[in-house]
Amino acid sequence: MIFAASTIAVFFAAISITAGVSLALVLLTQERKNNSTEGMAAFHRHLSALSDESREHLRSQLRDVKQRQTRG
Repeated sequence: MIFAASTIAVFFAAISITAGVSLALVLLTQERKNNSTEGMAAFHRHLSALSDESREHLRSQLRDVKQRQTRG
């Protein structure tokens, strides 16, 4: 009876250790994928997309549409 209980305890300990090691590996690989320089580059792309120069073509299209509407 005691032997069976200790065998079950060892089995669950092995499962726990395996799960912990697997979790640590997943976290380490995910951390490497999220590089801070990539995040900064994405942030700068976002800021560039919001700049006045990047929206100028849209403003000119809106002006053209407005002029056509006032003429017609």
